[in-house]
Amino acid sequence: MACRARGAWCTVVIVLLLMVAFEFVGGPGVNWGTLSINPLPPRHVVKIFDADPDVVRSMAGTDIEVMVAAPNDMLATLAKDPEASDAWVRENVTSLNFEEGVYIRWVAVGNEPFLTAYEGVYLTTTVPALRNIVNAVANAGLADTVKATIPFNADILNGAAKPSETRFKIDTGTPFSVNLYPFLSKYQSPDFPLGYAFFEGSTASVVDGPHYWEKYSVYIDALIAAPTAEGYPNMQVVLGEIGWTSDGNVFANLELAGRYNQRMINHLQSKVGTHLRPNSFTEFYLFGLLDEDIKSILPGPFERHWVSSTAFPPQMIKSLEFPPYMSAQYCVLNEEADRTNLSQNVAFACSRADSTASYPGSSCASLTPEQNASSSFNQYFQFQNQDSHACDFQGLARITTEIPSVGNCRFIIGLVQVPPPSAATSGTNYNAVSHLLVQSIWHTQHSSSRSRA
Repeated sequence: MACRARGAWCTVVIVLLLMVAFEFVGGPGVNWGTLSINPLPPRHVVKIFDADPDVVRSMAGTDIEVMVAAPNDMLATLAKDPEASDAWVRENVTSLNFEEGVYIRWVAVGNEPFLTAYEGVYLTTTVPALRNIVNAVANAGLADTVKATIPFNADILNGAAKPSETRFKIDTGTPFSVNLYPFLSKYQSPDFPLGYAFFEGSTASVVDGPHYWEKYSVYIDALIAAPTAEGYPNMQVVLGEIGWTSDGNVFANLELAGRYNQRMINHLQSKVGTHLRPNSFTEFYLFGLLDEDIKSILPGPFERHWVSSTAFPPQMIKSLEFPPYMSAQYCVLNEEADRTNLSQNVAFACSRADSTASYPGSSCASLTPEQNASSSFNQYFQFQNQDSHACDFQGLARITTEIPSVGNCRFIIGLVQVPPPSAATSGTNYNAVSHLLVQSIWHTQHSSSRSRA
């Protein structure tokens, strides 16, 4: 669900090397989104495996696999102009994909372009854009090592209850990665049993020959059955995004997010597979590493809260110079001030910062009016880089170093704002490379002698 505005892919996503966090059988991944006022500087993320600051070139010389992607707003150009596709591949693939350079494995064409909410805007341009990118990759001599794909949302399927009856709504004719979120099933249907989503067994099941006791296997086998019905029984299924949201809804919190993510990881790590593909591992990318406080909340306030509590255990974070927080200070309500204009000032703060944690069912929803004022003032204060003038509110606020968090409601501290590397420094076009996906793998899986064009 990168860039929930459902427009261009406007996040940068990195899948970190998390060997210190988990022992994975296959290639795990974590999405890193940057739709924040003060996004985490790349160097503080890649520092985990001792790489350089540059988001793309920091992967040079490693065995980390990279996906670069063209955003939805480029599809029309790429579809109608093969030379534009050639130029895009030269700039974003060929220039980086060399021995001891960046190991680019995938080129993604768009992001969920056939999503129903787009009302067919990209139907006529996505497949032509894919064809031109495929040809451009071949023209660059990379066809054997770099593959193109279209990341899909699960609503490309017909919604059949049984995997065997699942078909594509439309004929895409391409290999695919799919973004799956069992949380959305719970969000849309509160009676949806959590145990069915959380790999815990459930009274609910789908009978399709065998019984399906967890939703994940229904998803995966549906994604296998649909292309099989089209004559592609061996198509690889990649979960480009999967996870559980951690705030913004009564069913969204850190406990459930951690519980779902860990059980999902354990299930995939076991390689038990599914009924249609037993004893197999499905490549996946956990969503996500960080909350994004300026992402669109059109689908719901939970959109800004997908941080995975299993991605970085607290003991791991404490052992690093990470992340680069601002000073440990907060903006809170001045209890002695005249509160005549309190509601207006709280509304002002909420309208210019992220207030989704205060929505019904969220972590800060049960605060008293005074605590809510402090939470709103602090959000605005951090959004304004802790400018002292941003903690006044007509004398209603004051700065404190005492942690004002209440229960599960966390009062944030902003990250130090660091400008992105310049093109002159990095050689990377950040406008063109608008989405980056790096899969973490074991260094032993790809030797330094791997073949590259």
